Amino acid sequence: MVEFLIWLVAALGAVGGVVLGRVWGRVEGKRAGKREVERDAMEETIGRIERGRDAVRDGRGAGDPAQRLRRNDGDW
Repeated sequence: MVEFLIWLVAALGAVGGVVLGRVWGRVEGKRAGKREVERDAMEETIGRIERGRDAVRDGRGAGDPAQRLRRNDGDW
């Protein structure tokens, strides 16, 4: 009877370890996914800021002010 209880405790421990490992892996996977999404969003934001700065820099100093006015007037 004692041997049976030892095997039962060992089997329950093994099953519990597998379940705990899967739950732990899922939680770590979700954390890694969230960090990756946040990093991608930050990179995209930085890219947008740089493109906006480039557009402002190119728009303000791009040639004759009268010509820029004519070009912008066509867009309206």
